Amino acid sequence: MAQDKNAENGWVWVGRYVAVIVLALILAAALGHMELFEKTSIGGKLNASHIVQFLGYGAALAAFWLLGQRVTIALQKQGGKWAVLQHLVLPLVSLIVVSLAYSVLLLLLKPFLGGTATSIFDWTFVAAILACAAWLVMAVLNQSAPLTELLTGKDGKTE
Repeated sequence: MAQDKNAENGWVWVGRYVAVIVLALILAAALGHMELFEKTSIGGKLNASHIVQFLGYGAALAAFWLLGQRVTIALQKQGGKWAVLQHLVLPLVSLIVVSLAYSVLLLLLKPFLGGTATSIFDWTFVAAILACAAWLVMAVLNQSAPLTELLTGKDGKTE
């Protein structure tokens, strides 16, 4: 029990998330490129390779977002000079996840999207990516003074 408490107080748990992300990516790539998965299809449009890649890459993205959420909480609990980053982690991670989710979802949906549906799908992600980018910019703007202090080591006060 005490060992679990020490692991929670430190940053040891990050390794678990990284291991899950790496394993999901490796399995998605390895299984997704196996001949069996590539030649097995559902209805002639979607093959098992795309489903496996979608599940693996999707799991990696979900784990990455959960890692970002956990880092945010840990920074908030830890306090100190690095606590300012708690406001930036989730917007940055969300921007990365939403940007990559486009390609991951496309693995599953591409065979079923027509011209109009593809356009709607694309524009939905354009809007979502821009929203995440705006969120990140606003977070940086709101934390500009503490960030400057953290990066320069100065408190920003004039003498």
